[in-house]
Amino acid sequence: MEPQLHILLLEDSEVDADLLIRFLKKSQLVFTIKRVWDESAFIKEIETQTFDLIISDHSMPQFTGIEAFRIIKKKFKHLPFIIVTGTLLEHTLAEMVKEGIDDYIFKDNLLRLPSAISHVVAKKKIERLHAQLEQAHKDITDSINYAKNIQSAVLPEPEVLHNLFPESFVLFQPRDVVSGDFYYFKQEKNICYIVAADCTGHGVPGAFLSILGIEKIKQLLHPRYAPAEILRRLDANIQQAFAHSNDKENHSGMDIALCAYDVETNTLEFSGANRPLWIVRKGEDAVEEIKGNKKGIGHASGNSIDKDFKTQQVKLNCGDTFYMLTDGFADQFGGPSGKKITAKKLKNLLLGIQNLNLSKQKEYLSEFMEVWKNKDEQVDDILMIGVSV
Repeated sequence: MEPQLHILLLEDSEVDADLLIRFLKKSQLVFTIKRVWDESAFIKEIETQTFDLIISDHSMPQFTGIEAFRIIKKKFKHLPFIIVTGTLLEHTLAEMVKEGIDDYIFKDNLLRLPSAISHVVAKKKIERLHAQLEQAHKDITDSINYAKNIQSAVLPEPEVLHNLFPESFVLFQPRDVVSGDFYYFKQEKNICYIVAADCTGHGVPGAFLSILGIEKIKQLLHPRYAPAEILRRLDANIQQAFAHSNDKENHSGMDIALCAYDVETNTLEFSGANRPLWIVRKGEDAVEEIKGNKKGIGHASGNSIDKDFKTQQVKLNCGDTFYMLTDGFADQFGGPSGKKITAKKLKNLLLGIQNLNLSKQKEYLSEFMEVWKNKDEQVDDILMIGVSV
């Protein structure tokens, strides 16, 4: 059954109004109709009642259909409006079209009125839905952009790392506006902490988790804790944060690489949760990989005490470079065969640019990624940190 239309009829002639209503009753339309015949009554009705359609005579004493349409256009942009007229001059027709009238009907052709009503009502319904979608898209976009501002405020500026290590870079490319990857830097006395993490998911869910991760880990970066102990405590904190969740199989968590570099001894301590540390020694043509533990942070994986994260110590020499990264770069599809870059190819890529300073390495890697992706979408957030000591 067709939904009932609530029609407001603006017509000063009772005879013409009766004729129009009789035509509508013969159609398949289901409707109620309210008739007015002057401007004040018209305005009162549209301000106090809800209508699905306006049908208006073109010319009435001291009021015209065009004037009525202009009132409607300001107040109800998507309310269908049809003019019914006895005669219509060409210049008047042109004016109506310019104004945006939905349709017009001559009084000697009222047989077309039911189909015209069905058409304009359907058309306006689509316009309203489109406008609602556009507004929803705008609201979501505005919210995500605001979330980006919040995440940006929590993330440290890359210059913080540059001040600690003049030869360094942060390559950070969220898949969406906000990122599930995050980084953090902090110096406590002679220890410089560097963190690269990959949270479950990307976009807004990943970003929420990244903010939680940053807030938790920055409280733990202290020389009294070895990197492995920091990860164990972080794991406990993340699991505790989700302990109230009704989802007992909650898989929210993160993979993380954590380095604590002693600037006095050139000693680096590393602990990883599903993320490695890559080192390229000065003058050597190989990537030394220090693997993290195959355990993630959080992920509803049981008691954190059972997670035996390990702290591994590495002695670095002047000119050595280390890299911390999430899996987004290596997992990107593209190239001539539409395949992943892979960790192996990425290692070779890094070896091939060791003659460049760290700033140029970042430029090269960023440009390489753009060429590799070509027209493919970015599949994940990308984070890579490079530091030369």
